[in-house]
Amino acid sequence: MTEAKEVTDVRQEQLAEPLTDYPFARDSIIDPAPALARLREAAPIRKVRMAGGAEAWLVTRYQDVREVLNHPAFGTQYPGVLPAADENNLAAGFMFLKDPPEHTRLRRSVSRAFTVRRIAELRERATEVADRLVTAMLAEGGVVDVQEAFAYPLPIAIVSELLGIPAADRTRFRGWADVVLRSTGDIGTAFGDLQRFVVELVAAKPDGGDLLSDLARQSHEPGGLSRLEISSMAMGLLMAGYVTTASAIAHGLLRLFENPPVLRAVRTGAVPIDDVVEELLRLQDEEVGIQRIAQSDVDICGIRIASGETVIASRVGANRDPAEFADADAIVPDARRSPHLAFGHGIHHCLGAALARMELTVALSTLFARIPGLRLAGPPHEVRWRAEGMDVSIERLPVTW
Repeated sequence: MTEAKEVTDVRQEQLAEPLTDYPFARDSIIDPAPALARLREAAPIRKVRMAGGAEAWLVTRYQDVREVLNHPAFGTQYPGVLPAADENNLAAGFMFLKDPPEHTRLRRSVSRAFTVRRIAELRERATEVADRLVTAMLAEGGVVDVQEAFAYPLPIAIVSELLGIPAADRTRFRGWADVVLRSTGDIGTAFGDLQRFVVELVAAKPDGGDLLSDLARQSHEPGGLSRLEISSMAMGLLMAGYVTTASAIAHGLLRLFENPPVLRAVRTGAVPIDDVVEELLRLQDEEVGIQRIAQSDVDICGIRIASGETVIASRVGANRDPAEFADADAIVPDARRSPHLAFGHGIHHCLGAALARMELTVALSTLFARIPGLRLAGPPHEVRWRAEGMDVSIERLPVTW
Protein backbone atom coordinates (compact mmCIF):
# COMPACT_ATOMS: atom_id res chain seq x y z
CA MET A 1 0.00 0.00 0.00
CA THR A 2 1.40 3.42 -0.94
CA GLU A 3 1.84 6.20 1.63
CA ALA A 4 -0.75 8.39 -0.18
CA LYS A 5 -3.25 5.53 -0.10
CA GLU A 6 -2.65 5.01 3.63
CA VAL A 7 -3.24 8.73 4.31
CA THR A 8 -6.46 8.66 2.28
CA ASP A 9 -7.70 5.54 4.06
CA VAL A 10 -7.01 7.00 7.50
CA ARG A 11 -8.92 10.14 6.53
CA GLN A 12 -11.89 8.09 5.39
CA GLU A 13 -11.84 6.12 8.63
CA GLN A 14 -11.84 9.37 10.62
CA LEU A 15 -14.69 10.83 8.56
CA ALA A 16 -16.72 7.70 9.20
CA GLU A 17 -16.52 8.27 12.95
CA PRO A 18 -19.37 10.19 14.65
CA LEU A 19 -18.44 13.85 15.03
CA THR A 20 -17.49 15.04 18.49
CA ASP A 21 -19.06 18.32 19.63
CA TYR A 22 -16.43 20.94 20.47
CA PRO A 23 -15.75 22.77 22.77
CA PHE A 24 -16.30 20.00 25.29
CA ALA A 25 -18.73 20.44 28.17
CA ARG A 26 -16.75 21.39 31.25
CA ASP A 27 -17.32 21.68 34.99
CA SER A 28 -14.10 23.42 36.09
CA ILE A 29 -12.97 27.03 35.85
CA ILE A 30 -9.27 26.33 35.67
CA ASP A 31 -8.99 22.82 34.23
CA PRO A 32 -10.09 21.58 30.81
CA ALA A 33 -12.80 18.98 30.31
CA PRO A 34 -11.59 15.39 30.90
CA ALA A 35 -12.75 14.61 27.36
CA LEU A 36 -9.75 16.54 26.03
CA ALA A 37 -7.25 14.22 27.72
CA ARG A 38 -9.18 11.15 26.56
CA LEU A 39 -9.19 12.37 22.97
CA ARG A 40 -5.49 13.31 23.09
CA GLU A 41 -4.66 9.78 24.24
CA ALA A 42 -6.91 8.10 21.69
CA ALA A 43 -5.96 9.96 18.51
CA PRO A 44 -3.55 12.71 17.42
CA ILE A 45 -6.25 14.33 15.28
CA ARG A 46 -10.04 14.14 15.30
CA LYS A 47 -12.84 15.71 13.27
CA VAL A 48 -15.13 17.81 15.49
CA ARG A 49 -18.30 19.86 15.13
CA MET A 50 -18.04 23.44 16.34
CA ALA A 51 -20.83 25.53 17.84
CA GLY A 52 -22.99 26.63 14.90
CA GLY A 53 -22.34 23.43 12.95
CA ALA A 54 -18.98 24.16 11.28
CA GLU A 55 -16.53 21.24 11.17
CA ALA A 56 -12.81 21.25 11.91
CA TRP A 57 -9.88 18.94 12.61
CA LEU A 58 -8.73 19.09 16.25
CA VAL A 59 -5.03 18.52 17.06
CA THR A 60 -4.18 18.07 20.75
CA ARG A 61 -0.64 16.67 21.16
CA TYR A 62 2.33 18.94 21.82
CA GLN A 63 4.56 18.03 18.89
CA ASP A 64 1.63 17.98 16.45
CA VAL A 65 0.36 21.38 17.61
CA ARG A 66 3.84 22.85 17.11
CA GLU A 67 3.93 21.36 13.62
CA VAL A 68 0.56 22.85 12.66
CA LEU A 69 1.45 26.31 13.99
CA ASN A 70 4.81 26.28 12.21
CA HIS A 71 3.64 24.71 8.93
CA PRO A 72 3.68 27.05 5.90
CA ALA A 73 0.63 25.30 4.43
CA PHE A 74 -1.62 26.63 7.22
CA GLY A 75 -2.78 30.23 7.21
CA THR A 76 -5.24 32.49 9.00
CA GLN A 77 -7.61 33.10 6.07
CA TYR A 78 -9.42 30.96 3.54
CA PRO A 79 -7.43 30.56 0.31
CA GLY A 80 -7.92 33.55 -1.96
CA VAL A 81 -9.61 35.67 0.73
CA LEU A 82 -7.89 39.00 1.43
CA PRO A 83 -10.11 41.10 3.73
CA ALA A 84 -9.46 44.84 3.45
CA ALA A 85 -9.58 47.16 6.43
CA ASP A 86 -11.13 50.63 6.50
CA GLU A 87 -11.92 53.11 9.27
CA ASN A 88 -15.19 51.27 9.99
CA ASN A 89 -13.62 47.81 9.96
CA LEU A 90 -10.22 47.94 11.64
CA ALA A 91 -10.49 44.27 12.58
CA ALA A 92 -9.86 43.25 8.96
CA GLY A 93 -6.35 44.69 9.32
CA PHE A 94 -5.34 42.78 12.46
CA MET A 95 -1.82 41.43 12.09
CA PHE A 96 -2.70 38.06 13.63
CA LEU A 97 -5.28 37.57 10.86
CA LYS A 98 -2.74 38.16 8.10
CA ASP A 99 -0.49 35.69 6.29
CA PRO A 100 2.91 36.29 4.65
CA PRO A 101 4.07 38.41 2.96
CA GLU A 102 1.65 40.97 4.47
CA HIS A 103 2.07 39.57 7.97
CA THR A 104 5.86 39.68 7.62
CA ARG A 105 5.84 43.38 6.72
CA LEU A 106 3.44 44.34 9.53
CA ARG A 107 5.28 42.36 12.18
CA ARG A 108 8.69 43.65 11.16
CA SER A 109 7.52 47.25 11.49
CA VAL A 110 5.90 46.75 14.91
CA SER A 111 8.81 44.70 16.25
CA ARG A 112 11.11 47.70 15.79
CA ALA A 113 8.95 49.72 18.17
CA PHE A 114 8.26 46.92 20.70
CA THR A 115 11.65 47.18 22.38
CA VAL A 116 13.20 45.79 25.55
CA ARG A 117 13.55 49.38 26.75
CA ARG A 118 9.82 49.97 26.34
CA ILE A 119 8.96 46.82 28.31
CA ALA A 120 11.31 47.96 31.10
CA GLU A 121 9.63 51.37 31.20
CA LEU A 122 6.19 49.75 31.27
CA ARG A 123 7.32 47.50 34.13
CA GLU A 124 8.02 50.59 36.24
CA ARG A 125 4.60 51.97 35.38
CA ALA A 126 2.90 48.60 36.01
CA THR A 127 4.53 48.42 39.44
CA GLU A 128 3.25 51.91 40.30
CA VAL A 129 -0.28 51.11 39.10
CA ALA A 130 -0.38 47.73 40.87
CA ASP A 131 0.80 49.31 44.12
CA ARG A 132 -1.88 52.02 43.89
CA LEU A 133 -4.61 49.44 43.20
CA VAL A 134 -3.56 47.33 46.19
CA THR A 135 -3.59 50.42 48.41
CA ALA A 136 -7.20 51.03 47.35
CA MET A 137 -8.08 47.38 48.06
CA LEU A 138 -6.60 47.61 51.55
CA ALA A 139 -8.53 50.81 52.20
CA GLU A 140 -11.77 49.14 51.14
CA GLY A 141 -11.19 46.08 53.33
CA GLY A 142 -13.63 43.27 53.94
CA VAL A 143 -14.36 41.25 50.81
CA VAL A 144 -13.06 42.69 47.54
CA ASP A 145 -13.67 41.52 43.99
CA VAL A 146 -10.07 41.29 42.79
CA GLN A 147 -11.29 41.19 39.19
CA GLU A 148 -12.79 44.68 39.26
CA ALA A 149 -10.39 46.12 41.81
CA PHE A 150 -7.15 44.84 40.29
CA ALA A 151 -7.14 42.33 37.40
CA TYR A 152 -9.01 44.56 34.94
CA PRO A 153 -7.65 48.01 35.86
CA LEU A 154 -3.97 46.97 35.68
CA PRO A 155 -3.81 45.78 32.03
CA ILE A 156 -6.07 48.57 30.74
CA ALA A 157 -3.77 51.11 32.39
CA ILE A 158 -0.71 49.50 30.80
CA VAL A 159 -2.24 49.23 27.32
CA SER A 160 -3.19 52.90 27.66
CA GLU A 161 0.45 53.71 28.43
CA LEU A 162 1.63 51.55 25.54
CA LEU A 163 -0.67 53.24 23.03
CA GLY A 164 -0.15 56.74 24.40
CA ILE A 165 -3.78 57.41 25.34
CA PRO A 166 -4.04 60.76 27.13
CA ALA A 167 -5.02 60.51 30.80
CA ALA A 168 -8.16 62.59 30.18
CA ASP A 169 -9.45 60.02 27.66
CA ARG A 170 -8.75 56.84 29.58
CA THR A 171 -12.08 56.61 31.38
CA ARG A 172 -13.97 56.72 28.06
CA PHE A 173 -11.49 54.33 26.51
CA ARG A 174 -11.90 51.75 29.25
CA GLY A 175 -15.69 52.09 29.08
CA TRP A 176 -15.75 51.22 25.39
CA ALA A 177 -13.15 48.47 25.82
CA ASP A 178 -15.16 46.87 28.63
CA VAL A 179 -18.32 46.77 26.52
CA VAL A 180 -16.56 45.37 23.46
CA LEU A 181 -14.22 42.90 25.13
CA ARG A 182 -16.25 41.90 28.18
CA SER A 183 -19.71 41.96 26.55
CA THR A 184 -21.12 44.37 29.13
CA GLY A 185 -23.53 46.42 26.98
CA ASP A 186 -24.29 47.61 23.44
CA ILE A 187 -21.31 46.05 21.68
CA GLY A 188 -22.08 47.43 18.21
CA THR A 189 -22.26 51.04 19.31
CA ALA A 190 -19.25 50.76 21.61
CA PHE A 191 -17.16 49.09 18.89
CA GLY A 192 -17.94 51.90 16.47
CA ASP A 193 -17.10 54.54 19.07
CA LEU A 194 -13.87 52.74 19.97
CA GLN A 195 -12.80 52.48 16.32
CA ARG A 196 -13.38 56.22 15.77
CA PHE A 197 -11.45 57.00 18.95
CA VAL A 198 -8.47 54.89 17.82
CA VAL A 199 -8.45 56.41 14.32
CA GLU A 200 -8.48 59.93 15.81
CA LEU A 201 -5.79 58.96 18.32
CA VAL A 202 -3.49 57.71 15.57
CA ALA A 203 -4.21 60.77 13.40
CA ALA A 204 -2.78 62.98 16.19
CA LYS A 205 0.52 61.08 16.37
CA PRO A 206 3.44 61.39 16.80
CA ASP A 207 3.21 63.36 19.99
CA GLY A 208 5.26 61.30 22.44
CA GLY A 209 7.35 58.26 23.17
CA ASP A 210 4.56 55.69 23.00
CA LEU A 211 4.31 52.79 20.55
CA LEU A 212 1.85 54.52 18.19
CA SER A 213 4.06 57.62 18.01
CA ASP A 214 7.02 55.42 17.13
CA LEU A 215 5.03 53.71 14.38
CA ALA A 216 3.82 57.06 13.06
CA ARG A 217 7.39 58.38 12.87
CA GLN A 218 8.38 55.29 10.91
CA SER A 219 5.43 55.50 8.52
CA HIS A 220 7.46 57.11 5.72
CA GLU A 221 10.34 54.66 6.02
CA PRO A 222 10.60 51.55 3.80
CA GLY A 223 8.10 49.01 5.16
CA GLY A 224 6.47 51.59 7.43
CA LEU A 225 2.77 51.34 8.26
CA SER A 226 0.03 53.63 7.00
CA ARG A 227 -2.20 55.45 9.50
CA LEU A 228 -4.97 52.93 8.83
CA GLU A 229 -2.60 50.03 9.45
CA ILE A 230 -1.41 51.63 12.70
CA SER A 231 -5.05 52.03 13.77
CA SER A 232 -5.72 48.35 13.09
CA MET A 233 -2.55 47.48 15.00
CA ALA A 234 -3.73 49.53 17.98
CA MET A 235 -7.13 47.78 18.02
CA GLY A 236 -5.46 44.39 17.74
CA LEU A 237 -3.09 45.11 20.62
CA LEU A 238 -6.01 46.25 22.75
CA MET A 239 -8.05 43.13 22.04
CA ALA A 240 -5.10 40.78 22.54
CA GLY A 241 -3.67 42.47 25.61
CA TYR A 242 -6.55 43.55 27.83
CA VAL A 243 -8.99 40.79 28.76
CA THR A 244 -6.48 37.98 28.11
CA THR A 245 -4.03 39.48 30.62
CA ALA A 246 -6.79 40.16 33.15
CA SER A 247 -7.91 36.56 32.73
CA ALA A 248 -4.37 35.27 33.29
CA ILE A 249 -4.17 37.24 36.56
CA ALA A 250 -7.49 35.93 37.86
CA HIS A 251 -6.93 32.33 36.75
CA GLY A 252 -3.40 32.41 38.15
CA LEU A 253 -4.63 33.63 41.52
CA LEU A 254 -7.37 31.01 41.70
CA ARG A 255 -4.94 28.23 40.74
CA LEU A 256 -2.53 29.36 43.48
CA PHE A 257 -5.32 29.61 46.06
CA GLU A 258 -6.13 25.97 45.28
CA ASN A 259 -2.47 24.93 45.63
CA PRO A 260 -1.36 25.89 49.18
CA PRO A 261 2.20 24.45 48.97
CA VAL A 262 3.06 26.46 45.87
CA LEU A 263 1.31 29.52 47.28
CA ARG A 264 3.42 29.32 50.44
CA ALA A 265 6.56 29.01 48.33
CA VAL A 266 5.56 32.12 46.37
CA ARG A 267 4.86 34.11 49.53
CA THR A 268 8.14 33.16 51.18
CA GLY A 269 10.21 33.58 48.04
CA ALA A 270 11.23 29.91 48.14
CA VAL A 271 10.61 29.64 44.39
CA PRO A 272 11.34 32.32 41.77
CA ILE A 273 8.15 34.10 40.75
CA ASP A 274 9.24 33.96 37.11
CA ASP A 275 9.20 30.14 37.22
CA VAL A 276 5.74 30.12 38.78
CA VAL A 277 4.46 32.51 36.13
CA GLU A 278 5.67 30.18 33.36
CA GLU A 279 3.80 27.27 34.92
CA LEU A 280 0.65 29.36 35.33
CA LEU A 281 0.86 30.39 31.69
CA ARG A 282 1.38 26.78 30.61
CA LEU A 283 -1.69 25.68 32.55
CA GLN A 284 -3.81 28.68 31.51
CA ASP A 285 -6.97 27.30 29.98
CA GLU A 286 -8.69 28.33 26.79
CA GLU A 287 -12.02 27.36 25.33
CA VAL A 288 -11.33 26.75 21.65
CA GLY A 289 -7.72 26.95 20.46
CA ILE A 290 -5.85 28.49 17.54
CA GLN A 291 -7.65 28.05 14.23
CA ARG A 292 -5.71 27.66 11.00
CA ILE A 293 -6.93 27.15 7.43
CA ALA A 294 -5.18 24.81 5.00
CA GLN A 295 -4.00 26.86 2.02
CA SER A 296 -3.46 23.69 -0.01
CA ASP A 297 -3.86 19.95 0.48
CA VAL A 298 -1.46 18.92 3.24
CA ASP A 299 -0.75 15.78 5.29
CA ILE A 300 -0.70 16.24 9.04
CA CYS A 301 -0.84 13.58 11.78
CA GLY A 302 -1.29 10.95 9.08
CA ILE A 303 -4.41 12.66 7.70
CA ARG A 304 -4.83 14.44 4.39
CA ILE A 305 -6.26 17.91 5.14
CA ALA A 306 -7.95 19.42 2.10
CA SER A 307 -7.41 23.01 1.01
CA GLY A 308 -9.86 25.29 2.83
CA GLU A 309 -10.41 22.94 5.78
CA THR A 310 -9.98 24.25 9.32
CA VAL A 311 -7.53 22.80 11.83
CA ILE A 312 -7.73 23.73 15.52
CA ALA A 313 -4.42 23.61 17.37
CA SER A 314 -5.26 23.07 21.05
CA ARG A 315 -2.71 24.92 23.16
CA VAL A 316 -4.21 23.59 26.39
CA GLY A 317 -4.07 20.05 25.03
CA ALA A 318 -0.44 20.53 23.99
CA ASN A 319 0.59 22.25 27.23
CA ARG A 320 -0.79 19.36 29.32
CA ASP A 321 0.49 16.57 27.09
CA PRO A 322 2.05 13.97 29.45
CA ALA A 323 4.27 12.78 26.60
CA GLU A 324 6.01 16.18 26.75
CA PHE A 325 5.56 17.34 30.35
CA ALA A 326 6.05 15.18 33.45
CA ASP A 327 3.25 15.69 35.98
CA ALA A 328 1.62 17.78 33.27
CA ASP A 329 -1.43 18.97 35.22
CA ALA A 330 0.53 20.23 38.22
CA ILE A 331 2.47 23.41 38.97
CA VAL A 332 6.12 22.33 39.17
CA PRO A 333 8.13 25.58 39.28
CA ASP A 334 11.55 23.92 39.35
CA ALA A 335 10.86 21.57 36.42
CA ARG A 336 13.03 21.86 33.34
CA ARG A 337 10.27 21.78 30.77
CA SER A 338 9.91 22.21 27.02
CA PRO A 339 8.75 25.69 25.98
CA HIS A 340 5.00 25.99 26.50
CA LEU A 341 2.69 27.16 23.74
CA ALA A 342 0.60 29.68 25.69
CA PHE A 343 1.69 32.40 23.25
CA GLY A 344 1.49 30.20 20.18
CA HIS A 345 4.39 29.16 17.99
CA GLY A 346 5.90 29.99 14.64
CA ILE A 347 5.46 33.26 12.74
CA HIS A 348 2.35 34.20 14.72
CA HIS A 349 3.98 33.77 18.13
CA CYS A 350 2.47 36.52 20.29
CA LEU A 351 4.38 39.76 19.85
CA GLY A 352 3.27 40.90 23.31
CA ALA A 353 4.49 37.80 25.16
CA ALA A 354 7.15 39.72 27.11
CA LEU A 355 4.59 42.35 28.09
CA ALA A 356 2.09 39.73 29.27
CA ARG A 357 4.74 37.91 31.30
CA MET A 358 5.81 41.19 32.88
CA GLU A 359 2.26 42.17 33.85
CA LEU A 360 1.45 38.79 35.38
CA THR A 361 4.73 38.81 37.33
CA VAL A 362 4.19 42.35 38.63
CA ALA A 363 0.56 41.59 39.51
CA LEU A 364 1.29 38.48 41.59
CA SER A 365 4.45 39.89 43.19
CA THR A 366 2.66 43.05 44.32
CA LEU A 367 -0.44 41.32 45.60
CA PHE A 368 1.39 38.77 47.72
CA ALA A 369 4.05 41.21 48.96
CA ARG A 370 1.51 43.84 50.00
CA ILE A 371 -1.20 41.44 51.23
CA PRO A 372 0.54 38.35 52.69
CA GLY A 373 -2.75 36.90 53.94
CA LEU A 374 -4.59 37.23 50.62
CA ARG A 375 -7.03 34.35 50.19
CA LEU A 376 -10.25 33.38 48.47
CA ALA A 377 -13.34 34.64 50.31
CA GLY A 378 -15.49 31.52 50.21
CA PRO A 379 -15.26 28.07 48.66
CA PRO A 380 -13.95 27.76 45.09
CA HIS A 381 -17.19 26.24 43.77
CA GLU A 382 -19.00 29.52 44.50
CA VAL A 383 -16.78 31.52 42.10
CA ARG A 384 -18.94 32.65 39.16
CA TRP A 385 -17.61 31.86 35.68
CA ARG A 386 -18.67 31.23 32.10
CA ALA A 387 -17.14 29.58 29.05
CA GLU A 388 -17.59 31.69 25.95
CA GLY A 389 -15.70 31.97 22.67
CA MET A 390 -12.00 31.40 23.23
CA ASP A 391 -12.05 32.39 26.87
CA VAL A 392 -13.12 30.88 30.18
CA SER A 393 -14.12 33.99 32.11
CA ILE A 394 -14.16 34.38 35.87
CA GLU A 395 -16.96 36.88 36.40
CA ARG A 396 -16.18 37.68 40.02
CA LEU A 397 -13.27 36.62 42.23
CA PRO A 398 -13.95 37.66 45.85
CA VAL A 399 -10.88 37.79 48.11
CA THR A 400 -10.12 38.78 51.67
CA TRP A 401 -7.13 38.74 54.02
